Amino acid sequence: GERFEVGAEMGGVPWKRVELAALVVYALGFYLDMIRRSLRLSHDYSGRLYGLRAGSLSGHLNDLSDAQWRNFRGNLPVLTAVMGAFLMLVNGLRYCYGLKGRGTALLWLVLSLSYLCYLHGAWYATRQPIFFYILQLFAHYKYCTSLIWSFNLSVLVLNRVYEGYSFSLFGQNLAFLDNYRGTFRWHICFNFVVLRMISFGCDYCWTVHSSHFDHKFFSI
Repeated sequence: GERFEVGAEMGGVPWKRVELAALVVYALGFYLDMIRRSLRLSHDYSGRLYGLRAGSLSGHLNDLSDAQWRNFRGNLPVLTAVMGAFLMLVNGLRYCYGLKGRGTALLWLVLSLSYLCYLHGAWYATRQPIFFYILQLFAHYKYCTSLIWSFNLSVLVLNRVYEGYSFSLFGQNLAFLDNYRGTFRWHICFNFVVLRMISFGCDYCWTVHSSHFDHKFFSI
């Protein structure tokens, strides 16, 4: 016990606090350097860089060469309106039916999945349950985090290779689901989601293996 306490602190400062401070300094330095480089490129090659468009600030150009960022930025007003309507609907239903705790969580789940299935199609409704099933099945194993990284990175690579998937690959009786591909291809924005899935999976595995948590509050 004494060795752990001595090793966990550096000169009276908890190691986790030192680690957090180092990460914050690194992140700030990284982003400041990227901003400096981007501004220099924009200044030196403003007439030759593909994708530069007039920005919302007068006299400044905006880099729209990345398809994901361009799509997100272009649809930001619509997403804002949808999110506002979603929050009003949820709060209205909570108020009308007096939902609390689990009822509110179930309402959020149903509405969120409904919207995501409309947005991304049938594949979105199948990918997440597969991931959660794998996570719950292997969470107690020693190499669970390695499996999480391998699974998500493999899906990320396959997304790039196949540009999404077809249900017909798994049997013609599932081919009808290919007609429900949604209004926005899910594999395009999967890059934004994969890190959150890895983060959630690692947190869950570490929670299962830790004795500092009440596991009944962290069960899937």
